[in-house]
Amino acid sequence: MLRAISSQGKAVTLATCSRKQIDSWRTTGSFHCPLCRQPVIIKAGTRVIPHFAHQASGTCPASGGEGMYHEWGKLQLYRWLQAQRLQVELEAYLPEIHQRPDLLLTLPGRRIAIEYQCAKIPISQLNERNRGYIDEGIIPLWILGEKRMNRRTTDHFKLDRFSIHLAHQFSPDFPLTLFYFCPHTLQFLTFQDIHLTSAGMAIGKFRQQRLNNLHFPDIFRTVAYSPQDLFSQWKKEKQRFRMKPKNRLYGKELAWHQWLYLNGRQVERLPSLVYLPVPSQYMMTSPPWDWQSRLLIDLLTPLPLGQKISLHRSEQLLRKSINSPKYYPLIKEPGNPVREYFKLLVDCGYLHPIGHKLFQKVRDVEYHQHIEQSTAADDELMDYLADKSKGKIKA
Repeated sequence: MLRAISSQGKAVTLATCSRKQIDSWRTTGSFHCPLCRQPVIIKAGTRVIPHFAHQASGTCPASGGEGMYHEWGKLQLYRWLQAQRLQVELEAYLPEIHQRPDLLLTLPGRRIAIEYQCAKIPISQLNERNRGYIDEGIIPLWILGEKRMNRRTTDHFKLDRFSIHLAHQFSPDFPLTLFYFCPHTLQFLTFQDIHLTSAGMAIGKFRQQRLNNLHFPDIFRTVAYSPQDLFSQWKKEKQRFRMKPKNRLYGKELAWHQWLYLNGRQVERLPSLVYLPVPSQYMMTSPPWDWQSRLLIDLLTPLPLGQKISLHRSEQLLRKSINSPKYYPLIKEPGNPVREYFKLLVDCGYLHPIGHKLFQKVRDVEYHQHIEQSTAADDELMDYLADKSKGKIKA
């Protein structure tokens, strides 16, 4: 920990003190942890950031930290905010909820708890901390260590479920965003307008800026795909989906292929309506092609023309694949992936909305005869949706 309480009751941050003062405290000072009140000792070698450590291991939340990478990043962010003359406190203890954010920023009319997270923790613990802040009227802001970033291409990132639960959406029109910071290069990075393409991969907009060139409000500037750019990008994703090798299948993907086989279907001949982009895919525990094909094959294909299908019935079919919105406290208004998918089916002319949660089938689902027909139809559908988003095609 960077901060402890002296015997006089004063909060002390070693990293902001002179070497002479630190050396003096080594022999005459007495400090305790602000959380558990147990004694702590000074750690201030030549290769580490001056900090405090518990004398003995225990159950204190402040012990067992994330290492010097985390401590250095936390200190850099603290100094950055201080340089802007913002009211920020390092490792402030909130007794009402027994939590200690890395940084507590106080702005007119609001408080922001900034957590610099470099290690993976249980999602249940993550959500508990978020609920604690929110219940106190404090806005949680999570910044990941840059070493947790796994960028594969210009637009592609590998994301685990832990990182997805740290994505922010402060309002319905704010794109789904992850924040990253590297204390060594002082680069602040954002990954925005995140669309999950599979269980562990996503596309999005990437931005990298040097911390010293930013003011705090700057990190909330947004960049997002235009609808036509998204559908153009997704055309490539559909090509990868069609051509993906079928060897080395395991787990849920193997189960999905077996389900297709039992239903007399093949990936190469699936409708182009399978595997469309929905913003709230993060709420699904199965990839887009899995749950979308189940809706089409089990519900929509056998439904006669003119018959109705409800959003509720569709959600019931997928109930084991949809996470509750309560698991995403950092997202202001979690979306509904099934509703978003049905909206695309309406745009493509297969469904007609009747009220808020009821739809009528107006066109039969088309299955393809061979891979060449499938890929051509995929391209045609993505181009159609891109043109429709530009207003070239009227509803």
